[in-house]
Amino acid sequence: MKKSRFFTGLIIIILTIIPFSLFSQHKSNEEGRAVWISSGNFSQEKDEASIQIKNMLDNYAEIGINNLFCFSSMMSQHQKKWDFLAVLLEEAHERNMKVHPIFTPGGRKNLEGEIKEHPEWLIRGIKGEIYPNLNIAHPGVKEYFIKLVSEALKYDIDGIHLDYIRFQVNQGFSYDKPTCEAFKKEYGYSPIEVHHDCGSMVWSKWIKWNAKHVTSLVKEVKKTINQSGKNVVLGVDVFPDHEAAKILIGQDWKLWAEEGLVNIICPMFYTNNPDLFKLYVQEAVKAADGKCLVYPGIACRSSHNINTPEGVVQEVLISRETGADGMVFFSGSSLTDEFMKKLKQVVFK
Repeated sequence: MKKSRFFTGLIIIILTIIPFSLFSQHKSNEEGRAVWISSGNFSQEKDEASIQIKNMLDNYAEIGINNLFCFSSMMSQHQKKWDFLAVLLEEAHERNMKVHPIFTPGGRKNLEGEIKEHPEWLIRGIKGEIYPNLNIAHPGVKEYFIKLVSEALKYDIDGIHLDYIRFQVNQGFSYDKPTCEAFKKEYGYSPIEVHHDCGSMVWSKWIKWNAKHVTSLVKEVKKTINQSGKNVVLGVDVFPDHEAAKILIGQDWKLWAEEGLVNIICPMFYTNNPDLFKLYVQEAVKAADGKCLVYPGIACRSSHNINTPEGVVQEVLISRETGADGMVFFSGSSLTDEFMKKLKQVVFK
């Protein structure tokens, strides 16, 4: 009888621990200190770039930076001569820093390579104009990015990071013929045939339909990571307000957190207003609801603001006070010695 009770109790404990351990596998008590960097800021020559990378990482180590979100790490000009990502990984891992190559599905693209071969992937405006951005609702575009992610997973990376995981601001969604026909098949009308305002139920469905396709790509990336069997996290850069982002750019990031599709959310809170910054960090932490990590994006300099070292320090303190799991600085080229010195003196001792 005692043995039976013992084994029953053991099974209950195991069943309790397993879900928690799966949920917590990417959790850490360590504060996330990340920087957005770009391979474009380094020399095209391997030896010179290697020195630049080492110097940069040594400086970051001084303030405890532990995550690098890297643009163009696999698709830069470096790759034609030498493997930038491999060098970055080696140097970063020697310093216990994690590397997350960034992919930009909805960002502006150079019309070259495979993209040049598929003009049908490009966004078409409502008057037929063509934009140098990819239509995330197009099946071929999704396949293209999953292929890129699969290539990245061949490296010893620590994460996959998605920026521009959305449609473009003010540009709207794509009105190419296949996309409009696919929507019409579901709802009976082409988006070109209806009023473009929230008084139209079909127009409202069109907005949600495109957001569904962005979420679909996030799901496919997550699935690809899971199938790799690697302990790789998925992070996303998102707009500050999840309700507005869902409608304007098809970025339903609150849903991604709720469904456990992402491990790290980085809302881009580029402002010098501490009260506004605090309000949006609180909202982001609430939206994530503990289901993923929240790293507020703090800009040293951006298209929205020019910050001061004191302002950046204050936003770090606010991030901590409001329950965020870390922070990410924009960007590597703007995180100068002046900013790092102040951070080390005050909050990153």
